[in-house]
Amino acid sequence: MNLFYTTMTGYNDEQANPERSLGGFKSSTPVTNDDFSNLFDEISLMTIKTNRDEYRAIVLVNQFSEIVKNIVIKLRRPDDAICSYKMAITPLNGVNKYNQHYMENVLSVNSKPFHAQFTDMVPGTELVIPELQPQAEIGIWICRHIDSEEAKKQYEDICRPDPNDPTGRRYIAVTHPQQESVDIDFSWD
Repeated sequence: MNLFYTTMTGYNDEQANPERSLGGFKSSTPVTNDDFSNLFDEISLMTIKTNRDEYRAIVLVNQFSEIVKNIVIKLRRPDDAICSYKMAITPLNGVNKYNQHYMENVLSVNSKPFHAQFTDMVPGTELVIPELQPQAEIGIWICRHIDSEEAKKQYEDICRPDPNDPTGRRYIAVTHPQQESVDIDFSWD
């Protein structure tokens, strides 16, 4: 089982920019494991200010020679995360004149796919794909929602009084996570 980014230029074309993985064809570029910014970019002040959901599409491919059954997808995020996530499983229903399959695509990272039915990926939530034939492909949409109030609190909470200073005039820096890692786990029978 492998994950690939999507591209709108053509089937198995390279996707050099994961931020442009917005549906369409399966690309030849695999989603790298445990790599910072492999799906979503950093959260900037502008991202917090605009507070718009962002979407990415990836494709799961069964590269085994047998049917894979009961594929379970789970998402884990830190308890102090400022982002929440939704996911949707969607078939690659479109077929071009070369008989290459593609999924719905969107024009920008903030455009919501019309046909995807998203599920909030709260703790304990699982998405299940009953089975995937050998060499079959299925699309997965991921939506990132930023809790702007929590992000603003973290941004504005930069220092606190030093408990070791009896005068109460010295402050120490408050450290916040510099990155927010999210794990998407795939398991199957």
